Amino acid sequence: MNRFKKEEARAHQKAREGLTDAEIKLVDEQDALNKKVSGIARTIHIEWFPEEYDHQMDSIADAADRRSGINPMNAEYTKEVNERRKKLGVQPLGSNGIPTSNESWDIAYSEARKQIKQSLKS
Repeated sequence: MNRFKKEEARAHQKAREGLTDAEIKLVDEQDALNKKVSGIARTIHIEWFPEEYDHQMDSIADAADRRSGINPMNAEYTKEVNERRKKLGVQPLGSNGIPTSNESWDIAYSEARKQIKQSLKS
């Protein structure tokens, strides 16, 4: 078991210390719901904001440019992306092609919660 898993298990156990079985069940249900929302939000974020993952495919030269504040992405692509982001209510990418805020994640989580609520109503 790696360090992250150990810390996760320790936090899981600590959050349930001194709780009754019913309270533990509630905490477990909330954790499961939060995990589901996070998974859906991650999927939505990847689909709606793929430009935020472009840096993962950077060459060594592109990564160096980004660190220097230079956007290695095509100017036309950047313009198109920023227009789409504006329509979604998200700030444009920074001068280096990296997002400057977490607004896209806020939108993804909001949409994920909305989808969960709709599925619970059905």
